[in-house]
Amino acid sequence: MKETSKILSLRTLSFDIHQDFKFPSKWSTLSNLTHVEIFPKSVKVQFNKEMFAHIKIIPIMSLYLDVVPSISEDFFYHFPKLDSITLDLGGSLPTNPINEVFRSFGVLRRRNMTNIKIENSRFSNAFTLNHNKMKYLSTICLKRLTLHNLYIKSIGLYALQKFSYESKCLEFLQVSKNIILSQEVSPLFICHNFENLKVFKLIDNRRFLRCKRSAPIYVNIILPKTLEELYIENNINDNLPSIILNNSLNLRVLSLKDNKIWSCKGILKGGLRVEYFDMSGWTCIQLSINLLYGFPNLKTLKASGSHLGQGFINTAHAGSFLSETLRIRDINLSSNKITTIPKGFFMHQFEQLSSLNMSHNNLTIFPKFHSTVKTLNLIDLTFNSITHFVDTDIDQIEKLGEVDLLLKGNLFQCSCKTLQFLKWLSKSKRILDILDVKCVTDTASRTFMFEIISDLKQFEISCRTKFWLPFAVSLTSMIIFAMILIVIFFRYKYAFEYFLLRLKMNMKNYKDLRQEYTYDAFISYSHADVEWVKRFHDKLSSMGFELCLDAKDFIAGNSIAENVINAIDSSRKVIFIITHNFLKSNWGSYEIEMTRMHAFQKGRKDMVIIVVKDEIEVNEIPHVMKEMWFKIICIQWPNDDNLPYNTEDIFYDKMKISPKRKEETTRNLVV
Repeated sequence: MKETSKILSLRTLSFDIHQDFKFPSKWSTLSNLTHVEIFPKSVKVQFNKEMFAHIKIIPIMSLYLDVVPSISEDFFYHFPKLDSITLDLGGSLPTNPINEVFRSFGVLRRRNMTNIKIENSRFSNAFTLNHNKMKYLSTICLKRLTLHNLYIKSIGLYALQKFSYESKCLEFLQVSKNIILSQEVSPLFICHNFENLKVFKLIDNRRFLRCKRSAPIYVNIILPKTLEELYIENNINDNLPSIILNNSLNLRVLSLKDNKIWSCKGILKGGLRVEYFDMSGWTCIQLSINLLYGFPNLKTLKASGSHLGQGFINTAHAGSFLSETLRIRDINLSSNKITTIPKGFFMHQFEQLSSLNMSHNNLTIFPKFHSTVKTLNLIDLTFNSITHFVDTDIDQIEKLGEVDLLLKGNLFQCSCKTLQFLKWLSKSKRILDILDVKCVTDTASRTFMFEIISDLKQFEISCRTKFWLPFAVSLTSMIIFAMILIVIFFRYKYAFEYFLLRLKMNMKNYKDLRQEYTYDAFISYSHADVEWVKRFHDKLSSMGFELCLDAKDFIAGNSIAENVINAIDSSRKVIFIITHNFLKSNWGSYEIEMTRMHAFQKGRKDMVIIVVKDEIEVNEIPHVMKEMWFKIICIQWPNDDNLPYNTEDIFYDKMKISPKRKEETTRNLVV
């Protein structure tokens, strides 16, 4: 203690005390000491006037008592310069000294003081704040009063009303972290009596403003005319009514955060000069787009963790939510489970918007802004679900001016599909947290973005390889497949055409004639041999055969292909007149193919008769006929009259045997 008394420049002194402590007389030399902190080490310590008899001549202005087991009414008598008092009552005291504490302020009557703070009692020491306690404070010209964590269970309205009238100097009032359970009328509704109150805080008083179900739709609140900041936090548990603030011309800050607001369909009016509004922690599943209409000069909006994502979905025209706050500077909509930003939400002509916090949401795209927005400095998009920015997003970012971005915690993709985005990242200096940004590669591994963009050229080369190799393989496969299709088509083109014609005829309700034939034979020939064919036809007709000839039996209006199929279907046999002209004819080949397909499908492989009129070599016979040769009836037209049995009579006798009449059974004959 002797050494302490020699430190004449000492301004702050902290020391422990025990029962029967006396302030040392030697310390009275500490003429510059202004702040004292006292820590009792026994619950038997009693703060009284005699304890500090020698401190009167020291200009102590600030006093902190860590635990107050007991305190006398005249304890502060020897502190004439005292300006600030902080009393930590202690949470382990067997009895509550709160009555003694308030009575001890009686000796401070008519003094000018800056601060009194009383804090930290325990639950079993809960008390009612009534006039018998508050009357000792109302006689002090006190600027700041804090009642924190004292387990105040109720506030006497008369006590508060009288205190508000008599406290002419009070500028700051905080009632926080108490257990006010059954307050009929909120202190907020009578606080207008304070003449100089600038800051009013009602914070974390459990179920403080618990409204009934019949709560009014409109609530009028009269504020002190001098009030600049109002904090009502974690006190309300109800739907939000429409609130009208009166006497609010000086109000700049309104914080209603962490209240259990279950529906945000009310409207806040009267905040013409409010610049700061905090609605964080609300449950805005239901939302009014007019909620902020009463704040035309709002500069800062905090709405973190307010379930606005669901509220936007449930609210029509939610894009108009910010339409009346065009002077806003800072917007915080973090942790709202926002998946889609309402159409037009940021498409307003914000004059001074500088900061936007959309972190911890579920956004997948970059927000869209009005083209006139040029003042943005920072956009926080951390911990969303963005995989990349498309070209339109990048263009908009560049048009916003000198804006910086925070992007970590997103599901960015480092793949060939996002190559353009990665190129932009490698050149852009806007990403402040680029070293913390991670991305997912094509192999599903997570890596730091800067590792990819630092070697972007190699990554781009690998992308080109990945693109061209599959492309070349696919293109080659397509070409090979197309060639195979072409070969198959040309190899079986007549088969395809035959089945297509069959399908077409079935769609026209064509009925198969089965074993009933209209003609004994259909004659297929080249029109260059028409004169000979006519004589051939007439000769066979004179023998009693019904023959089908294109010139007289094909149906006008049907295609040649359909007529050919009908002729083959309607005839017991098909007679091909093989001449050099026939072998040159496309239609001749077509009719041979159609006949072969029909014979294969219907099981009539012995229906073909060939009349070889000209001198035809074997190798000139069509390949299709060679394949069917063992089932073909072949008859040679007599070209050399000197050969025995080579006459027209014998030829027609053979023809007479081959196409039997309808009632006879056909048998195979090869000549």
